[in-house]
Amino acid sequence: MTGCGSPGLASPPPRPDAVDPALSEAADRFGIELLRAVYDQRPDANLLLSPASAWVILSLAANGARGETQREMLAALGYGDAEMGAVNAHMRDVWGIMANPGRGVKLTAANAVWHHRDFAVVPAFREVAAKQYGAEVFGTTFGRPEAAAAINRWVARRTRDRITDLIDRTYAEQRMALVNALHFKGEWQEPFDPDRTEPGPFRRPDGSEVQVEFMHQTETFGYLAEEGLVGVRMPYGEGDVALYAFMPDEWDGFVVGLTPERFRGWIDALAETRIRLAMPKVRFTDRHDLSEALQALGMERAFDDRRADFGGLLVTDEPLYIGAVIQKTFLEINEEGTEAAAATVVGITAGAAPPPQPPEVVLDRPFLLAIRDDRTGMTLFLGAVVNP
Repeated sequence: MTGCGSPGLASPPPRPDAVDPALSEAADRFGIELLRAVYDQRPDANLLLSPASAWVILSLAANGARGETQREMLAALGYGDAEMGAVNAHMRDVWGIMANPGRGVKLTAANAVWHHRDFAVVPAFREVAAKQYGAEVFGTTFGRPEAAAAINRWVARRTRDRITDLIDRTYAEQRMALVNALHFKGEWQEPFDPDRTEPGPFRRPDGSEVQVEFMHQTETFGYLAEEGLVGVRMPYGEGDVALYAFMPDEWDGFVVGLTPERFRGWIDALAETRIRLAMPKVRFTDRHDLSEALQALGMERAFDDRRADFGGLLVTDEPLYIGAVIQKTFLEINEEGTEAAAATVVGITAGAAPPPQPPEVVLDRPFLLAIRDDRTGMTLFLGAVVNP
């Protein structure tokens, strides 16, 4: 899967007219629940996840799962009782639309499968991986330095070198690695003037303040103001993809109380309004082992070496299970726009009177951030900025 005609990657799937809204809601549910589970582990640090990256590669992995293992994975991913075929078709439809993000936005997604060269990939899985997910398939010998080096080179190339060293090493008992790489670069529809950027205080969760660079502009944006919360939508390019920021009066407990319904409700309630906006410049990288969070969402059997059933992945009598799900992300927000990248690896182991002053939105305390494709409802990146 790829957008913008990136060389050397699989051709983008054909563009459908629409996607199934129920399955798009499933992606939202998965993203919010994953954010909550991961935030619990590290509540006072900047956090950036790519629900889209994890959702895609875990959906691919589910194609090789059987029985209760597959049912648990699909339920944790938010699909409920959906059939695997419907999930694959939806995935292809979503990326068929997002492969054409319009002027001012570049979005590239790619998948790959590495398998131990001593074991053959089940033909049905190889076909789904290639045809539905556009995945490249490679043989390797896990446990050797060149295996990790090959995966890291592949990821670095597809994320424009924003994600490097995704994994430190592979293991001799490893049998497969499923990898998704996602790179996004969006130009603001209304860029900020660098001459108006100036330092100001940002209040961290513990009440302390740090001086950061704030970008300023007065423009028409999607705007929400309700008791205890302000929100803003800042579009990129032609407007189909946007950054959303929601800042509560009280950060403590905000992420824990977040639900997909509240998130979608805020998005639906945004109204075009001329506002004075102050947005901090942001740049950071993040890395997470998502294994514990995914198990908390109900994906338990897949990580259990005694109960997991991945009989649809490789031709082998060995019991296979997920050893780890690692995601690394990058985010930069500046006057011109936003660049973000993510890579996720699944290791298989043996956003008249004088006129009144426009309302002011100053994002000077912790806020929720999302980069979202509004045509498909897919949240590409979701995180919390608590210390820019």
